[in-house]
Amino acid sequence: MKIAVKKEAEKYLLNICYTVPANLVEAWDLLATDSGFARWFPQLRVEGDKLIFEMEDFRETMDLLAYQPQERIAYTWDTATVSFSLSQQEQRTQILFEEEIPVDFGNDYADAQKDMTGWLVQNECIQLLLQGQELPDHLPLQEKWATFLEEELKR
Repeated sequence: MKIAVKKEAEKYLLNICYTVPANLVEAWDLLATDSGFARWFPQLRVEGDKLIFEMEDFRETMDLLAYQPQERIAYTWDTATVSFSLSQQEQRTQILFEEEIPVDFGNDYADAQKDMTGWLVQNECIQLLLQGQELPDHLPLQEKWATFLEEELKR
């Protein structure tokens, strides 16, 4: 995984790029369909031109900013935006994840750093699933990526 974290005036930019041994259809199905979300982010589902995040007593409707099958999905994520872009690399698929998140991002569940940590965890899980592996325990991944981000943001 190639990861870049950059702080600009009022926002962070997180870019994660990796290649998986799956074709575009498999990668797209995991990243952008309800059956795919059920495997790595079961709180998400597509509903028309919206993405719904739902858990316990919380529901948020987010705008789908792009939904180009087998190419790109982008959506609002509270006050942030996230996207996955796909490209075919011979028998593999390159995935580029991008998040633009305000420095003052925050809600009852997370702040900017926790949110970026969560996306690093999710992208590692996506990579493992598309390599034919099972989902690992999230706690060690959260600790690993939280430490990584702390170090990156000190630079």
